[in-house]
Amino acid sequence: MKKILKILFFVLTVGAIGCLWFFIHKEHVEHPLKAVELTVERPMERGFIDKNAVYQRIMTICDTVRNSDITKIPLDSVRMYLATIPWAIYTEANITMDEVMVVKIVECQPVMRVYNKDGRSVYLDNEGRIFPTNSGYVPHLIVGSGNLNFKDLKNSSAKISDKNYANSDLPKIFRVIKSILNNSYTRCCVKQVYYDNKNYELVLNNVDIKVILGNDKNLDERLMNLQYFFEKMQGSPELEEYRMINFNFDNQVVCTKNKRKK
Repeated sequence: MKKILKILFFVLTVGAIGCLWFFIHKEHVEHPLKAVELTVERPMERGFIDKNAVYQRIMTICDTVRNSDITKIPLDSVRMYLATIPWAIYTEANITMDEVMVVKIVECQPVMRVYNKDGRSVYLDNEGRIFPTNSGYVPHLIVGSGNLNFKDLKNSSAKISDKNYANSDLPKIFRVIKSILNNSYTRCCVKQVYYDNKNYELVLNNVDIKVILGNDKNLDERLMNLQYFFEKMQGSPELEEYRMINFNFDNQVVCTKNKRKK
């Protein structure tokens, strides 16, 4: 008898839990979507992604007029759309038990802008991810340019390791600029890197001198030489006499003076 009562109690308990889950689930799914909470994580208030445009697109996909309850909201379609945003490095979208769609986007943080020889450009971040330009937002970054061969991007992102870029000039200048950015001194004083098929030339802030960095070998050593030279010459009137400084030699810095007027 006790055994029968235990079985009966177990069956009733499972049935009660099942009924409770059914009514909670029914209560949840038969409600309409209450709201969409969209957040875009980025270091600045403005960025590449137009938050209002993304919000309106999500609302259009959800079509809450026709899709009157949670079960009809095309969450997968929202996720697929978010994955097409070229400046997003991470996206997620979920519907909470409160019938609210929570959408999160993490925007890219490029560290350089590089132009090809045709004048078209792309952005790159520290990880070598490539992003297209956006006329609505132009961050102030170090620039790479010159006789560089690579394809630009339109409405997609890529990586320098991808087939279309691995054998182009983009990975080479990416490594040079990244070395410059990793050096605390050159990160602050170099504003542009120019490639002329053989050497990398640097444009510095507040110094009207042609600076030849050379090829992409022993970059860290050359950048340290550059730092040592300009720190030592800081404030010296002799610096104004130079028109070119070349760091493309081992254990020496070659300075070329301006031609004296006769």
